Amino acid sequence: MRFSKFIALVCPDGKDPAEKYAESLDQIRMADDMGFYGIWLSENHFSSKTGLPGFRGEIGITPKPLMFGMKIVDSTRQIRVGTAVRNIVFTHPILVAEEALVFDLLSKGRLDLGVGSGYRPWEFENFKIDRAEARERFLESLEILDKAMRGETFSFQGKYYDIPEVSVVPKPYYTLPRPKLFIATGDMEQVQLAARKDYGVMSFSTSSKEHLVNLYHTYKNIAEPLGYDVSRDRFPVTRQIYIHRDPAVVQEYAERNLPHYQAALGDFKTCPPLEELKKLYIIGTPQECVAQLKTLRDEMECTHVILWFNFGWLTHREVCEQMQLFADEVMPHFAPETAVCKP
Repeated sequence: MRFSKFIALVCPDGKDPAEKYAESLDQIRMADDMGFYGIWLSENHFSSKTGLPGFRGEIGITPKPLMFGMKIVDSTRQIRVGTAVRNIVFTHPILVAEEALVFDLLSKGRLDLGVGSGYRPWEFENFKIDRAEARERFLESLEILDKAMRGETFSFQGKYYDIPEVSVVPKPYYTLPRPKLFIATGDMEQVQLAARKDYGVMSFSTSSKEHLVNLYHTYKNIAEPLGYDVSRDRFPVTRQIYIHRDPAVVQEYAERNLPHYQAALGDFKTCPPLEELKKLYIIGTPQECVAQLKTLRDEMECTHVILWFNFGWLTHREVCEQMQLFADEVMPHFAPETAVCKP
């Protein structure tokens, strides 16, 4: 299995944002040394959201994730840098294409560009975009982004964009015919589109086993006859994780963070019961985490997991201790696949 790390720069009140970035970079260097495959960065806007349970501060300070991504590239040896996700509803897709092409060039092909449409109501409100238009806007922007990143001359006329004949620079250099592109979705129609267009698919942490397996096999049945790569690694699954040797500490953490799980579901959905959460996330002792990951691998055919260690607003020290325990007592059960693979 491949293991990647998700980074959301949550910055509580009183926390210096420069210190938060520095701590996150330390964690990423650790992940690189431990053999993690990739880092996936969130994109957040207007994140001083009130009403989250027991939390005051910024729930994300990465409005431009690939700016931080270049610092990551300069500070690590081989770990890949992904976006989870770059919002192409809030930003003109040609600007996203230019940003991605420069990053691919400077990083020597270490980019995994995950894109999506967003889900937080306040971001749509503040950008003055109707959430009811998000799907249409996303699909239109995705088509433009794909064309633009190929470096070929194109034009586009749609409902939201009217683009004359243009050619975007720089041209794709290290990754051809364009940088690697993933869409974040659990929607069957969009998965079918991804299969036809040779996109990877990022799955949500709340997706059931049956739904994930069905999505992947649908994807494979469409993409494989077209000659595209259908390896399960192109279907990474996101999971929140908490790992500790003491089961009592694990139980206390899970109960304390039930409200945070609800917030992660969008701050407007019903939170599942604790026992159901344990089926959706990686929570437990090292032995339990190994068993849960083997279930993902064997029953859900998952070979790439994106892990969110800093879930529940943990301290930097707690996150580092979790990562070290995971590397020491979980990752060896999945060797040698945990070694970083270059594109």
